[in-house]
Amino acid sequence: MAGRIATLADHGAQVLGPPENWRPRALSIREKLEIVVRQGGKEPSGARLNPLDGVQFDHDPALQRRRWNAEAQDTIPPSCGLEHIVALNKPTHGAKTPHDQREIAKTKRLEGRTGQKKNKRKIPSQKMQSRKFPKANRGSR
Repeated sequence: MAGRIATLADHGAQVLGPPENWRPRALSIREKLEIVVRQGGKEPSGARLNPLDGVQFDHDPALQRRRWNAEAQDTIPPSCGLEHIVALNKPTHGAKTPHDQREIAKTKRLEGRTGQKKNKRKIPSQKMQSRKFPKANRGSR
């Protein structure tokens, strides 16, 4: 099974990451409750989890930034390892996710896996002014 190459942000070394179409199994209700209880009903920042606004479970580090274990067909650390999943309020998770997405997109760009070629941007140029007829005399010819 061919995986993708992910760059570790802290070391700059390339490692085999999870395949593009791979998804982890869904968390059970028991696992979700265990995460919330472990956190004491609060986000890592100390804010109270609010189930009415929505609680979401975030993989930290993001799954696409983890190494791939081909034997176990899972990431390192495991994708559903509860110690690497954090319960966050929906607004907090919404603020964190774009940062993760930028890091993943940067990795893909560096690896050349975006599916698009980056075209060089052409700088618009102006026509050279004719020396025969300066602007002042053009209308009088």
